[in-house]
Amino acid sequence: MGQKMEKELKPEQNVPRRLYLMRHGKASKNKKDNRDVFRPLVKRGRKDVKKIRKLMEERRLKPDLILCSPAVRTLETLVKLKKAFPTAEVVFIDALYMADADEILRILRRTAPDKREVLVIGHNPGLHDFLPMVCDWNTSDEELHHHRIAERFPTSALACLEIPEPWQKLGNAPVRLKEFVYSSDL
Repeated sequence: MGQKMEKELKPEQNVPRRLYLMRHGKASKNKKDNRDVFRPLVKRGRKDVKKIRKLMEERRLKPDLILCSPAVRTLETLVKLKKAFPTAEVVFIDALYMADADEILRILRRTAPDKREVLVIGHNPGLHDFLPMVCDWNTSDEELHHHRIAERFPTSALACLEIPEPWQKLGNAPVRLKEFVYSSDL
């Protein structure tokens, strides 16, 4: 009987993981201070993030872990989104600030196996470069978004990915892009 129970539990391990990538909302140009990390969101940025939060609530997207860059604009984005996910664990990762695609991959591979849905709030060009690095463009739903992604990953955009393998194997098997939403579409 113990062996049968083990076999029944294993398929649960094969449940796909969900990864949500979001670029921070539109930020100020901050001409007075040359330190990029301190740039806050502008009014449009706050409004666009609220649109994405509403979409995530409507679609019942519920990250259990949020990985966030420590920049002011990503923190403000998190504050606007967090209202929809009050129980989600939040981890600030210094390396996410202006991380390239390879660094984002390294960070995600260290995610605990029990985390099923992860939201990353970060920056370009890392997010823009990460998608084509891990996505399989040969499946129909991804082809619909490929052209948009090739152009850019705009502020307040949200990419929703399905990951068939454990976090530690991310990048070894193709990931399915389920949706890529611009806040301007909402």
